[in-house]
Amino acid sequence: MTDSKMANSDKAMPAAPPKGLGVIFVAYILLVLVGIISSWHLAEVFYQTHIAPEAHDSFCNISESMNCDKVALHDDFSVFLGTPVAIWAMAGYAFVALLAALALLHLRRGFGQGFLFLFGLLFVAVSLYLVYAMHFIIGSWCIVCLGIDVINLALFGLSVAVLRVGRRGIVAAIAADFRSLLSMPLHTVALFIVGPGLLVGAHFSGQRMQGDIAQELDARAQAEQSRLIREATGSQVIYVSGQDEKLDEKQWSPKTKDTPTDQACRSKAAGDDDVPLAIHVGTAKGGQPWKGAAAPVLEIHEFTDFECPHCRTAHMMVSQLVSTYPDKLRVYHRHLPLDHNCNPSVTRPFHPRACELSRVAVCAGRQGRFFEMADYLFHNAQQIRTEKMSASDIAHNLALDLGKFECCMNETDAMDTIKADMQEASRRNLRGTPAFVVGDQVYYGKIPEEALKGLGVSSQAPSASPEPPAEKAAEPSAEKAAAPVAEPSIEKAAEPSAAQP
Repeated sequence: MTDSKMANSDKAMPAAPPKGLGVIFVAYILLVLVGIISSWHLAEVFYQTHIAPEAHDSFCNISESMNCDKVALHDDFSVFLGTPVAIWAMAGYAFVALLAALALLHLRRGFGQGFLFLFGLLFVAVSLYLVYAMHFIIGSWCIVCLGIDVINLALFGLSVAVLRVGRRGIVAAIAADFRSLLSMPLHTVALFIVGPGLLVGAHFSGQRMQGDIAQELDARAQAEQSRLIREATGSQVIYVSGQDEKLDEKQWSPKTKDTPTDQACRSKAAGDDDVPLAIHVGTAKGGQPWKGAAAPVLEIHEFTDFECPHCRTAHMMVSQLVSTYPDKLRVYHRHLPLDHNCNPSVTRPFHPRACELSRVAVCAGRQGRFFEMADYLFHNAQQIRTEKMSASDIAHNLALDLGKFECCMNETDAMDTIKADMQEASRRNLRGTPAFVVGDQVYYGKIPEEALKGLGVSSQAPSASPEPPAEKAAEPSAEKAAAPVAEPSIEKAAEPSAAQP
């Protein structure tokens, strides 16, 4: 009787697991740990490139075509549902590590083998999409990203190896895993708690990181602004009309009763040690506002978005360059709002007020205040966002003529220059902001040293004044700015003769 019971018991026991199956699961878990570490590094790269793209330099930034920072700055692909993809990856790896550990504990049952195959398919699909994006859209490769792609492919290969060693079909293994969930309630509860918990944790971690980035950018902007702007008397930088541009005195803000040139000359005559730096401004024949040298040696076209946080950092960097080399550099402002309200290449809500803020800057330009408004929009981005400041509120803060401003905001031709810039960006196949065009080269996030070496200029400009909100700005008359624009190509606008106002 006893022997019969033992025989029946032996038949009920699952067969011994195939040799080597445990080794495969151990290798799987170790590979997942490498993936978690790599994803952690990518999350750090994402954070650093977003708070200081001009300063961060990852070890994998070998060239423009092999550059982790460049890939990280493309939020369309490095962010999903408001959370960096690297953080989602860590959550996914943590879950499959738990699943593989349970599979290792239940080798006889064969639990988890089908689920690991499904997750392997998912990871490979995501990798293929991101490889496509890096090659065809971003135009640059990230070494660490490629390493993670290799890990995902290897994990998928190990999941296939598990099925082959165990001599199980894919469908049979998946079905068996679902049946096992019913027979192992404790494990099922653990998986259903840990899985959603990891997703929620990843989402909140990503939101916290994005909040930290926004706070850091605001702190940097406020620090620069506090250091460089005299609260009572205004800015240390004033804008002076281009030599061929007629300036209507009535277009200047009632805050100041005279022109920037008058102020600079008076301060110099009085022996003022803190003489404001005069930056020339004008408008190119195509309608693009510019600042910097009247006879430039180097010209930069800056495609930017007023709601882009790293565009604000880039704005300070470029303004610092112009302030340091006012007789050599000229920078053209080009509108590239990543906003589905006016940009046909953006198919979903991203920067919902970017088009409106570009229009605000254009309308300020019709009153001779374009660059003053651009400075204000960047330096006060958080306040505009958190207080939901209207266009009229912004115009009021800069003491614009509100009647003229409202009329301009309602005119369709106020979008002409913005549309022309977006068309040029599309022709150039620009893939994000900030984008800098120097000659025939396009740079994202920051201007590399090699682009400025001919002038002895460093993109890490010394302690020159970034361009804060100035008391004055000079733009063409309203009639001239309102005329429909036939936008020239960037190459033509970059020629000194074509860029003169």
